[in-house]
Amino acid sequence: MKRTKSNSVLILILLALVSAGEPILLQAQNPYESGKFVDLLKLTAVGNGYSDQTIVIFIPEATPGFDPMYDAYKLPGSNAAPQLYSIIPGINLAVNALPEILINLEVQLGFKVGAVNTYSITATELNSFSPTVSIFLDDTKDGILTNLKLNPAYTFTAAPNDPIQRFKLYFRYPVYLDLKVFIQGGFNGTEMSTDLNQTGLLPLNQPYNTSPWNYSGTESVTVIPSPDVVDWVLVEIRDTTSAEFAIPLTMRERKVGFLLKNGSVTGLDGLSLLNFKETINENIFIVIWHRNHLGIISSTSPVETDGIYYYDFTSSDDQAYGGINAQKEIATGVYGMIAGDINADGYVNLSDGPLWISGAGLPGYNQSDLNLDGQCDNKDKNDLLYFNNGSDCQVPE
Repeated sequence: MKRTKSNSVLILILLALVSAGEPILLQAQNPYESGKFVDLLKLTAVGNGYSDQTIVIFIPEATPGFDPMYDAYKLPGSNAAPQLYSIIPGINLAVNALPEILINLEVQLGFKVGAVNTYSITATELNSFSPTVSIFLDDTKDGILTNLKLNPAYTFTAAPNDPIQRFKLYFRYPVYLDLKVFIQGGFNGTEMSTDLNQTGLLPLNQPYNTSPWNYSGTESVTVIPSPDVVDWVLVEIRDTTSAEFAIPLTMRERKVGFLLKNGSVTGLDGLSLLNFKETINENIFIVIWHRNHLGIISSTSPVETDGIYYYDFTSSDDQAYGGINAQKEIATGVYGMIAGDINADGYVNLSDGPLWISGAGLPGYNQSDLNLDGQCDNKDKNDLLYFNNGSDCQVPE
């Protein structure tokens, strides 16, 4: 929304902060002059009978350091009152002006109290930010991450001996994906086989740098990080209104990860969730590619809680766009990606046969090994390739 000079009174009031009951008169320039739009976050700390405020504001002419025209020093108040401010090297600020909202921007807050008590930090002016900008408050002492746009008030207990740098602000926090997916070929009835891992056949470099994926990422590991790793997978996020419109042009970012035997997809450490940093304007749809299974895309946007997007492809065929045409029931009520796309053209058909023939009898990490046991043999052909003949990828193209 565009702001005009008539809003100048609002910003002047906001910049006349009260620190523990003592007014701070600022000499910062009015950033609403000339009708200029700014993003402004006001945080108010309340507790022990006092309140305190700090502001983080984004002005193109500002710098990450101290700007006399925009920033304002933090003046200490009563020791009994909560003290809330931003910290930049060597300076505590009541108003911290920054030039732009960068992905993964971190703002260190200072917070201290004079008595053990229950306190709260409340965010206001949140509607000055674009809907695509996420804002999180990280309580590093209690390990709680709060999405301020969803829950603008955070309540906690604090004591005088708590770390002063207990809280951090994150802007445009990355999208974390908590995924569960099974691949048909590796599934043994309850989980997926780790034969390729246990026999040392998994490559240390990501395998999706060839056609048709042509993924240019240089991800590699010195060792496979966990005995639970099944194989590498390639994950995309696409940004659109519904799955049917999630064509390749809507892809925002992609990244490789490790698929674990329980269906989890992790980062290269075998533990952390995959995260993506691109801004989402509509809805997130998740695409998963495996080198000899048909790719799938989520039929709906994943559920988000505290910055983590959760999606379970395994619970129903309808979890993948295309339903029963996209996934196979690999156990009662359990669904997985369809095996057999040896040449990775999006179809399981006779064109995959010659590649199986050329690999028959050969051990190793190859496309023809559909059940991921390290050997290309008749079990791959009869149980998977022929069984799935006629299946095709449902990811929109």
